[in-house]
Amino acid sequence: MADGSNTERQAKREYTELLRLHEQLLGQFTRARDELLAPGTDSLVKRIKARTGSEPELSELKTAVEEAIRALKLSQSHIEASVTERSDPDHEVEGISNLPVYLQRFLAERAGQPGFAYEVKQDSVRGWMICWKEFTSRGTVRGYGQICERPYAWLED
Repeated sequence: MADGSNTERQAKREYTELLRLHEQLLGQFTRARDELLAPGTDSLVKRIKARTGSEPELSELKTAVEEAIRALKLSQSHIEASVTERSDPDHEVEGISNLPVYLQRFLAERAGQPGFAYEVKQDSVRGWMICWKEFTSRGTVRGYGQICERPYAWLED
């Protein structure tokens, strides 16, 4: 039983890593598309045509980038669907009904892991805060930190 839950936890972690990779690739493809569609690119193509008489063909490249973006989004939705099918519903913190989704997701991904401890606080400036620690099997602290709902809110004051 413990081996099955460990395997499932490992699979969820791998799916999460794959989703992060998808997000990075999507960002890179989106920047490439924006660069290809930018007015500066059009003016560069016009200058090349004026000097050489031939115009570089970018429409196939633009189409390929758009297709790659669509394929990535489709793959990402399939991965997210398989993760949500297998995972528990959003992690509920007792007594807190309005915890933001990304903080719930953070807790849902880690709360079941052995050695993970957390405390949820509310700050008047930064909103909900999760203070967490991860312990090794020997009881030493492996890592710790805090995640805030509004991490840069104090800069506005």
